[in-house]
Amino acid sequence: MKKLLFVLIAVCLLAAPVLAADELTGLSEKQLLAVYDALVAEIQKRNIDTSTLNPRDPQYVFGENVHIQTGQLSVCLPTAVPNSQVVLPTVPTATPIPQVGDKASYDSQSPQDGTHVKTGQVFDITWNLLNTGTTTWTKDYSLRFFSGTNFTKPGKNRWPLRQEIAPNQVGPCIVDAVAPNNPGTYTMAVVLGNENDENFMVVDITIVVDR
Repeated sequence: MKKLLFVLIAVCLLAAPVLAADELTGLSEKQLLAVYDALVAEIQKRNIDTSTLNPRDPQYVFGENVHIQTGQLSVCLPTAVPNSQVVLPTVPTATPIPQVGDKASYDSQSPQDGTHVKTGQVFDITWNLLNTGTTTWTKDYSLRFFSGTNFTKPGKNRWPLRQEIAPNQVGPCIVDAVAPNNPGTYTMAVVLGNENDENFMVVDITIVVDR
């Protein structure tokens, strides 16, 4: 019976008239249960929770109304009622709220890439980042050296945030730097991570060092 139902589902979906509740009265309990099982199986394939459905009770499911509610789902009946189908009512479904967590996007920086500095010059690097996530970046969040040349103050490879940055706000992420002693072009990348050192953003800067 179930195999037949699923064949009928494929053939009859959106192609047959609505079956009124009184037209189900001619079906046996076994046939009603088969229709019920097919309905539940189809609903589950659409990732809809069926845990709150009544036990396999045809009188409940096929009483005055069809009580399994989901959107635009139709299931054909067995051949005992040819060319007919049950059309479930359309009901609004709640849109799940995405849990984004930590997320960022680049806004601006200072100094700009390609800026010339003198050997040994002390300066701050500031990346202004937009908090596009759902968490507030606290002072326990930090930038950490990632790759390239670490042209920062000796012994430093971590720089905690100097202020909290809430979702949808742009805030400064600052590294105190010292230009290398040898002229040349240098690039440094750092990562932004949370209090558990889970990284979620990489930024970098390129400077030109002159004598």
